[in-house]
Amino acid sequence: MRHPSRSASGFTLLEVLVAVGIFALFSVMAYGSLLRMLDTRDRLEAEREFWRSLALTFEQMSDDLSQARPRTVRDIFGNPLPALRGQPVDERALGEPSLEFTRGGRLVFGKVTYSDLQRVGYRLQDGTLSRLTWAELDRPTKSDPSAQPLLEHVSDLRLRFYAPAAGWMDQWPATNPLTALPAAVEISFTIEGHGQFLRIFRVNG
Repeated sequence: MRHPSRSASGFTLLEVLVAVGIFALFSVMAYGSLLRMLDTRDRLEAEREFWRSLALTFEQMSDDLSQARPRTVRDIFGNPLPALRGQPVDERALGEPSLEFTRGGRLVFGKVTYSDLQRVGYRLQDGTLSRLTWAELDRPTKSDPSAQPLLEHVSDLRLRFYAPAAGWMDQWPATNPLTALPAAVEISFTIEGHGQFLRIFRVNG
C-alpha cells in the first residue's frame, strides 16, 4: 500500500487567507488610484469648460461692441434711450442691464428686406452674467429680453467708458448726445475660484 504524497495536498487555510488579504490590499490600492484619476479627469474637464466659456464670452462681447451703431431706440413709454447705455450693476430682478446698446451685422435670411440692427445687453443677476437680446429695437408695451447665460459665479462687475475728449467715465452717456458712442469699453469682473478678469473692447471699429 502506498500513501499519497504530502506535496500533492491542497493549500492550507492560512495560505488561502494570506492570498485573499494580499489580493484585497492590491484591489484597494487600485481602486484608490482609479478614484484619484477620475477626480483629476473631472477637474481638468471642468477647468477646460471654464476657459472655453470665458473665451467665448469675451469673443461675444468683442463682436457685439465692434458692431455697435449710433442708433437710439424708444422704451415702452416712447422715451428715447441712448444708442449705448452703461451704468453700475443693478442686480434686482427688474434692474436695468449694466450695458445695453444697438448693434449691426445681424444675419438676415430670405428675400424680404429687414434691418440688420439689434438691441443687445449684458446683465449680472444672482451671480450669473447673461447676454440679453430684444426682439425689436423700439419696444412694444411688453418687451422682455431673452437671456443667454454666459458665466456663473460672477461678482463685482464693473464697466468704464472711454471718450478721447473726456477720458474714462463710470457711466454712459454723461453729457454727450444720445447717439454718441464711446471709443472703448472696459469690462472687469471677478469669478469665484479664478480671480479677476479685465478686458478693453474697441467700439464700432
